[in-house]
Amino acid sequence: MRLRQIEVFYAIMTTGSLRKAAEVLNVSQPAASKVLRYAEHSLGFALFERKGGRLVPTREAQIMLPHVNAIFGKLSDLRRLTHNLRYARAGHSISIGCVPSLGLSLIPRVVRSYCADHPDTEVTIDALHGSEIVSRIFNHDLDLGVVFGNYSREGLTAQHIGDIPLVLIDKEKDQGPVALTDIDQNRYLGLSEKDPTADLLDMALDEAGISATPAIRVRTHFMAAELVRLGVGCAIVDALTVLHHPGLPRPCTLSPPLSIKCTVLYRADYALSHISRDILGLLRHELDKDLQDLEAM
Repeated sequence: MRLRQIEVFYAIMTTGSLRKAAEVLNVSQPAASKVLRYAEHSLGFALFERKGGRLVPTREAQIMLPHVNAIFGKLSDLRRLTHNLRYARAGHSISIGCVPSLGLSLIPRVVRSYCADHPDTEVTIDALHGSEIVSRIFNHDLDLGVVFGNYSREGLTAQHIGDIPLVLIDKEKDQGPVALTDIDQNRYLGLSEKDPTADLLDMALDEAGISATPAIRVRTHFMAAELVRLGVGCAIVDALTVLHHPGLPRPCTLSPPLSIKCTVLYRADYALSHISRDILGLLRHELDKDLQDLEAM
């Protein structure tokens, strides 16, 4: 099938009629019908049956549809890529993705520092989950991603910039260190199983002989912290969330201590731009300041 034939087939499948498909493609209905006839002739089987003035997809068409969806997904990625390449302002722009906890203070402070010295630079920031950040780096939507955990992917470079302590926040405890076995499992708020911190905690709990089945699981450390603030329960979160989330109980260190890696991600097939290198340096500097503040808590 030629691309135009695939476009007509896809438009009919998504709109449900030849007339609407022609409107979407901005062609006449006879022209769309002619392309469809040529497609069916070249394939050697019908794609639609005509029933009561409607086009009903055949079994063959239904089998083809997932593959056609994949083609149009790739075309959408290509359009996004060319848009990003076209509107990147001669190297004077950067797109950064970060996990929500780092968007509370660390990334905004980094951007403030950079833009104070480079006011003409266009900066875009998105707060996303780690898997979304990886996907958007590969799609050229992001230049840098700042995440928790160790993301090892072919075609991806990961730079470790620090270790963030994990702490317990619990209105019923205000002194640490606290052993995992001393945490009230009936009030424990868990993190989503898709979170790298959750994987680390699950392994630690298993080693401590604890079978934790939280009644509530959340996808972000910030939401877990807010639930603790509201008195819903207790949670283990990264210390940066506690540092920049007012109104929380005093954090307790854990015994044994646990920490999560803070990692900067970017495409392995691209050299870092001067803007990315400067941002990376500011990230290290601001993170060191936060870690020093944590030690003083």
